[in-house]
Amino acid sequence: MKFTHVFLLSLSITFCIKAQEYVWQPLNGAPYAGRHDDISFINENLGWAVNSSGEIYKTTNGGKNWMKQFQSDSYFRSVGFANDSVGWAGTVDSASILYLTIDGGSTWTEIENIPEPKPKRICGMSVINDSTMYACGAFDGTPRFIKTTDRGKTWTVKDMYFYVGTLIDIYFLDSQRGFLVGGNKESFPKNTKPMVIYTDDGGNTWKNRFVGKNNGWCWKIAFPTQQIGYISVEVFDRAYVLKTTNGGFTWTEKEIPDNYDIQGIGFINANVGWVGGYGNTSITTDGGNTWHLVDFGERLNRFRIFNDTLAYASGRTLYKFTHSEVTAVDEIEELPNSFLLEQNYPNPFNLSTTINYYLPEAANVKIRIFNSLGQDVITLTDEFKNAGSNSVIWNGKNSKGEIVSSGTYIYRIDAGNNAKSKT
Repeated sequence: MKFTHVFLLSLSITFCIKAQEYVWQPLNGAPYAGRHDDISFINENLGWAVNSSGEIYKTTNGGKNWMKQFQSDSYFRSVGFANDSVGWAGTVDSASILYLTIDGGSTWTEIENIPEPKPKRICGMSVINDSTMYACGAFDGTPRFIKTTDRGKTWTVKDMYFYVGTLIDIYFLDSQRGFLVGGNKESFPKNTKPMVIYTDDGGNTWKNRFVGKNNGWCWKIAFPTQQIGYISVEVFDRAYVLKTTNGGFTWTEKEIPDNYDIQGIGFINANVGWVGGYGNTSITTDGGNTWHLVDFGERLNRFRIFNDTLAYASGRTLYKFTHSEVTAVDEIEELPNSFLLEQNYPNPFNLSTTINYYLPEAANVKIRIFNSLGQDVITLTDEFKNAGSNSVIWNGKNSKGEIVSSGTYIYRIDAGNNAKSKT
């Protein structure tokens, strides 16, 4: 005798996890300039900004208000502070290349005792402590590295033309290990290639770490971790960055679509970062593999990162990054409320559904299904998953391989410190 069997399975699947929103906002109290080329913060509230108009500004409340401390006829390109008192400001004016403050910026003294062959511009600096500072320049030739270990009383100057043709930025991990970035000695700017050099003895000797094959020159360098670093490469008709995953020993190119003439670069962690400049601003959330445009920033040149919840950037004005954790609930398309199976005899049915979920960062993920009595039906996955989009398939069977009976089931996901259960 032929009969029809109707099997009703009700399963509602919801995924909930905390995700990050990456929000940059212009600081309402910040001054506008042709460009704020650099900023330096020693904590979340106390910072300084320098710009192309020869101005130095200070904030004591996290950028809500800015007070102009100094006005000169120079174009300020770089700034760095060791603490709330001692700081340096560098210019691209060969007549007055460097200033020092020892009272938090209330007064600035021009440094005039740097011996020849001194740089004609200070494009980048790395402040180690209140006595030691390293700096470099210039972007258009005459590459020099300078160093003081006694707060400017004496200086060491090194002509770097043996190694490079241009120097733009500097980054030291500690007093001994550091990087200089710029371009090689081919004619600037038409044929210049990006170049990275490294020291492990405080700048006494240097080693090549990268020379590019494509045109451009390294502009800014950022290391979100000891091993992972990025460098923006300025070129007028395209955009790409350099990335290292081994502490700067080797570097590879990462192309950025829909952008050009980038300069500023900053990463809040190993994967999430931005580039910008005179072109557009782009964001990556997967370590530079993919990028997309964002509506943030104009003429960006410098990012200063504290952690994944706080950062500042400078450009046409000054910007602040704020972290926002939101609970994002995405309803996966629900399984059909009614599963109709016509058969003459009991037979395991073919039920398969894909559960898609997104992780803002890599984590161990455990996904389980329970019945209405709270009994464990099956564990779908219990393993480490990479950040980004992931999925798991459930075929409607329990851990014994049996088709589950009709009813309501509970879906639970544990990802890192996040967990959620829904029916």
